[in-house]
Amino acid sequence: MFSLVLIVVADWALYGTRPPRAEGLQAPLDQFSAARAMSHLPHFAARPHPIGSETNQQAREYLVETLRALGAEVQVETTTGIHARGRFVRAGTAQNILGRFPGSANSRAVMLVAHYDSVPEGPGAADDGAGVIAILETVRALRTGAPLQNDLVVLLTDGEEPGLLGAAGFAADHPDLAARVGVVLNLEARGSSGPAMMFETSDQNGWLVPELARAAPYPLASSLTYTVYKILPNDTDLSELKTTGVAAFNFAFTETFQNYHSRLDTKEALDPRSVQHLGANALGLTRHFGNLPLTNLRKPDCVYFNWLGHRLLVYPMWVVWVLAVATFALLGFAFALARRRSLMKLTVASLGAFFVLLLAVAGGMLLIWEGIKLVIGDSLLVGDTLSNQLLFGGLIAIGFALGTVVLAAFGSKPGARQLHAGLLLVAAVLATVVAVLLPGGSYLFQWPVLFGAGSLLLGLNSKSPIGLTLWGLVAAIPSILILAPITYFFFVVLDLNLVSLLVASILLSLLLAVAWPIFDFIIRPWRGTAISAALLALALIISGAALSHSSAPHPRRDTLLYSLNVDQRKAKWVSYDEATDSWTRQFLGTNPSKGSAVAFTVGSDRNCLSADAPLVNLEAPSASVVSDRMKDAVRMLRLHLVPARHAQTMVVRLPAEADLRSVTWNDRTREIHASEDKQPWSLRYDAVPPEGVDLELHLRGPRPLQVWLADWSPGFPEIAGRTYDPRPDDLMADGGSDITLVGRQYTF
Repeated sequence: MFSLVLIVVADWALYGTRPPRAEGLQAPLDQFSAARAMSHLPHFAARPHPIGSETNQQAREYLVETLRALGAEVQVETTTGIHARGRFVRAGTAQNILGRFPGSANSRAVMLVAHYDSVPEGPGAADDGAGVIAILETVRALRTGAPLQNDLVVLLTDGEEPGLLGAAGFAADHPDLAARVGVVLNLEARGSSGPAMMFETSDQNGWLVPELARAAPYPLASSLTYTVYKILPNDTDLSELKTTGVAAFNFAFTETFQNYHSRLDTKEALDPRSVQHLGANALGLTRHFGNLPLTNLRKPDCVYFNWLGHRLLVYPMWVVWVLAVATFALLGFAFALARRRSLMKLTVASLGAFFVLLLAVAGGMLLIWEGIKLVIGDSLLVGDTLSNQLLFGGLIAIGFALGTVVLAAFGSKPGARQLHAGLLLVAAVLATVVAVLLPGGSYLFQWPVLFGAGSLLLGLNSKSPIGLTLWGLVAAIPSILILAPITYFFFVVLDLNLVSLLVASILLSLLLAVAWPIFDFIIRPWRGTAISAALLALALIISGAALSHSSAPHPRRDTLLYSLNVDQRKAKWVSYDEATDSWTRQFLGTNPSKGSAVAFTVGSDRNCLSADAPLVNLEAPSASVVSDRMKDAVRMLRLHLVPARHAQTMVVRLPAEADLRSVTWNDRTREIHASEDKQPWSLRYDAVPPEGVDLELHLRGPRPLQVWLADWSPGFPEIAGRTYDPRPDDLMADGGSDITLVGRQYTF
C-alpha cells in the first residue's frame, strides 16, 4: 500500500506540471486560444526562414501586416548586431520588427519579445514561431478590452539563431531601453512540447517573481534553474536586452528536444498545449503589468519553486537561514529527546552512510550507463524520446536497488531510526553548504531535510515499524513532490548523459536518506525488493535499447559541406561526424581522411572527415584594405569584404596569437575580452549585403597578419556528370551542413 501511495504522489507531482488544455477557436475572445494562435504559423513558419533569406523577408512582411491590422504603430529597424563569446564573434544585418500600442496613461511600457527567424535546417514552428504567435494572440485578446494604462511594445527580433544579432543591435540602438520599458517578457522554445517554464529573470527579482505568482494563471518556475542558467554558457535574446538594465522574465518549453533546430520543427509537431501555456501566462502577465505603476521594480533576489502543480511558493533569501536554523533545532531536539529515552545514538556508521549511499547510487548508475553506451553505440537517440525515457527509468531503478541494499546493510544492526538520524544530520550539513554556494537552489535540499527532521522527531513516540513508516510519509510525500519534477526536468534539458544521471543520483540519494523509515518498511525483505528493482531496470533498459535506433520520426543528424580552396584550386567534401553513414559515404567514400583539414575549414583545426571532391570553378569572396594605421601601439586595420555567388554569410579567421582588442562591423564596435584559450579567432557576418561590409580590427601584432576569408551559401554546386542520392528519411542535416564553402588566404 505504501509503495502505491508513493507512486501516486510521484505521478501527481509530474502530472501537476503538465501544460493546460489547449483552447479552440470557440474560446471567448478575451482569452488566449492556442488554435487561433497556431493559425498564423502556415503564413510565416511553413518553411525555413533564416536571417537574410527571401523567406525571412516574406515572414517579416506578414508579421508587419498582422501587427498593423491589430492596431500597432509598426516600424522595421535595420541594425547591425554583434555578439561575442570568447573567441567567437558573430555579427549581421538584422531587420527587427517593432510594434507599439499606446496605453491610456502613455507610461513605462511592457515589452513582449520573440524572434521570428529560424535556422536554415528547419521551419522553426516552435523555435520561435511559438513565441511569435503567442504574442500575436496575446495582443489580439488584449485589444478586445479597454486599453492598458501602460504602453505595450512588441519586439520581433531577427537573427537570433546565428548569434542574438537583432537583440544585440536593438540593445545598442536603444541604450535608454530601461527608462522606457518597465518589464520585458521573452518567449522562447527549445523543443516542440512540454510546459512553459519561467527559467530566467533579471537580477534582484524579489518584486518580479511574487507578481508572476499572483498574475500568471499557470506559473511554473524555479530559482534553481535561474541559478544554474547563470553559470551555463547559454544565451537567448534576453541576454542582450538585459545589458540595458531592464527587468525581465524568460519563458520556454523544452520537451521533444529531438525536433529542435531541425526539419522536424513543424506545426504538426508543435503541441498546442505548450502554446496555450506560453500564451496564457503571457496574456495574464501583460494585463497585470500593463495596469501597474512600473516603478521600484527591484528587490533582493528570492527563492521560488512549484509546490503541488502550478502553485508557486516564493520567499525572500533570509528565510533560507530561518529554515536552516529550524532544521538543526528540530534535529537537536530529536537527538536530545532520544538520548534521554535511550532510543538511539549517533555512530560513525550512521554518519558515514550517506556518503556510501551516494557513492553506490551514483557509481552504479554511471557504470551501467557507460555499459549501455558501449552496447548501443551510435544508435543512442537525442532528446527525451520514449527510448531515452525507458533508459532513464531503468537507471533510476538501478540506483534505487543499490541504494536500498546499502541502507538495509547499514540499518540491519542499529535499526532504521538510528540510521535515519545519521543520514539526516549529514544531509542537513550538505543542505547548508548548498544554501551558501547556490542559495537559489537551497530549497531542493532544505525542505526535504526539514520534513525529514520533523518525521524523525514525531517518530520517536512510535514503538513499531508501522508507526515509524507512517511518520516516514511526512518526509516522503513533500520530498517526492519537490524532487520528482525537477529530476525529470534536468533529464529533459540536459539530455540523457553523465550530468543528468549524476543529478538524478544525488536527488534519489537525498530522497532515500530523508525518508528512510518508509523505504525500510517497503523493501522488507530487502533481497526480494532489490532483485525486483533490478529486474524492472533490466526490462526498462532492454526496451529502451531496442527502441534506440534512427527512424523517420527520430532521424539521426549528419553534416556535409563542399569546400573549395581557391589558392590551391582544390576541393574537398568535409564532415564533422565521427564516422560516415549511408548517405555521406557516397561523397566521402569508405575510407575518408581523419583529422584536421585547415585548408578546407577556413583555418580551423577541428577534427573532421574529408575526401577529395570534384573541382568546380566558383567565384571567391574578396577583401581590400580601406585603411591601415597605428595609434598608441594598436594597429587599426579596416577591410572591405565582398561576398560572391550571393552568399549570405562570410567568415574571417585570425590566428590564435592575434591580440584582438575590438571588432567593428559597419561602424558598430564591440570591445573584445579575450578568453585564455589559444584557438583561432572566428569572426562571422550573416545577411551580408551584396555590396559587402566593412570590418575594422584593433589589435596588437602580429604584423604581417595572415587572414582566412570565406563565404558560404546553401546547397552544393552542380557537378557535371555526377548525381547523388537524397538523404533517406532516417537522416537529416545538422546545423551548418549542406553548404558550399569557398575560402582563401590573405596577408595584410
